[in-house]
Amino acid sequence: MATKRLYSHDHSILLLSIVNIFLGIATILVITIRLVSQNHSSYFVQYRPTLGLNSFQTGSLSDILSFILLALLVLVFSLYMSYKVYNINRNFSLTILNSGVLLEVLILLVSNSLLGLH
Repeated sequence: MATKRLYSHDHSILLLSIVNIFLGIATILVITIRLVSQNHSSYFVQYRPTLGLNSFQTGSLSDILSFILLALLVLVFSLYMSYKVYNINRNFSLTILNSGVLLEVLILLVSNSLLGLH
């Protein structure tokens, strides 16, 4: 008789979930600490290389806070979808978690580089 696989007993899933949670919390903390340490009214939020001298577009604090919201959404969505898909296909669940890790790293790099330009 085959035993039912449990999401919480799979070591690869747990490792990727922990990495995803760590990167999500680290992203939120890095953005928050960078915002608290800087007292600016406008921030660089976009880079458009086709605009020439005006390649950096400025925005308000809410535009930077959207990176925190995006990090939370990626974290919650990847964990939820991975949990729901696990019983159907384990490899697809691992792919979802890997994509979440990649997105969290990209959010961290982009937000950190935009906040470092000021």
